[in-house]
Amino acid sequence: MKIRVSLIAFCSSMAMMCSDASAQSSVTLYGLISGGLAFSTNQGGHHTYQAISGTNQSPRWGLRGNENIGGGTSVIFTLENGFNIYNGNASFNAREFGRQSYIGVTNKNWGTLTFGRQYDSVEDMLGLNTAYNWNGTIGDNDNTYANLHVNNSVKYTTQNLKGLQVTAQYGFSNSTTGFADNRSFGFGASYNVGSLNWSVAYTEFDSPYSASNPTGAIDTDYSPTYLTFDRSALHTHAYAKKQRIFGTGGGYSVGQLKLGALYTDVNFNYLDGQHLNIQNFSLSANYYVRPYFLLGAAYVYTAGAYTVTGKKPKWNELNVVADYYLSKRTDVALMIYLQQSGGGALADIQGYTSSSTNRQMVTTLGMRHTF
Repeated sequence: MKIRVSLIAFCSSMAMMCSDASAQSSVTLYGLISGGLAFSTNQGGHHTYQAISGTNQSPRWGLRGNENIGGGTSVIFTLENGFNIYNGNASFNAREFGRQSYIGVTNKNWGTLTFGRQYDSVEDMLGLNTAYNWNGTIGDNDNTYANLHVNNSVKYTTQNLKGLQVTAQYGFSNSTTGFADNRSFGFGASYNVGSLNWSVAYTEFDSPYSASNPTGAIDTDYSPTYLTFDRSALHTHAYAKKQRIFGTGGGYSVGQLKLGALYTDVNFNYLDGQHLNIQNFSLSANYYVRPYFLLGAAYVYTAGAYTVTGKKPKWNELNVVADYYLSKRTDVALMIYLQQSGGGALADIQGYTSSSTNRQMVTTLGMRHTF
């Protein structure tokens, strides 16, 4: 009888422990689906009508996990996949979790430490939401559109300290021949108080397309498929030996009006000795006419300068959007992108084939749903 009672007590204790453990841990499935139609006045010399995935925002789905292990500390993880809604293919060179895949710990006093494939410091602090833009820069030269993610990375981010938050990241090359052969590092800070937010960040990619170490911090993401300046303008085989990105920007809200500004300075040093400096200036304004209806506009000026050839390309782009929310999770948006280039450069709106002239217009009509 005593053995039976003890067994029952043991099973009851284990059940209570399992119940407590399950109450302290969670896994969340989330995602975003977006797609629609696009018209362009000139892509490679032709008018185009296309079905486009990600008209409002890049599609994704993911899993977030959190387990409270006591003392204000939790184990966390994120697995996030990017995909094309029209063909079902995975993005980022067909990776299963190409957007993010990391694990780490977070403490309410000491901050968060994570390991894996993650966003760099510029994307964390100066992403498109910083200036309320609706499109990336030319060829995503400053990575604010997050085409490049960092493999083999360790990231530390402080807790919010009276509005101030600081982050630092290092992406290991994992190379046996050189510690700096395809590595990445960066740091940044943000300040959020009331209606004001402002951030500053720096990221560096060293030998991001290394022939001797192609599976380092940047891996195969450094590809001409979506990047414009990864190779020298003199020799197509000469990739960037170093890419350095510095930026600062933020936003301010006045009632239903949101104002944004962003400046980024990008330097490419190529293997053939060519150097390119690009500066991006962005201003934006978004106004909620109704809680469910947003009107927005952004202006982006980009100026480049090559040292060897002496060429100075430039681009002026105006983005206009009307975004109507059918519900809290679903919206329909009409977006118009207008761009004019100078200095011998072709117009080249992010995400589309460049124009055959110095002008290009893209109009999209798309739907987005989040879950």
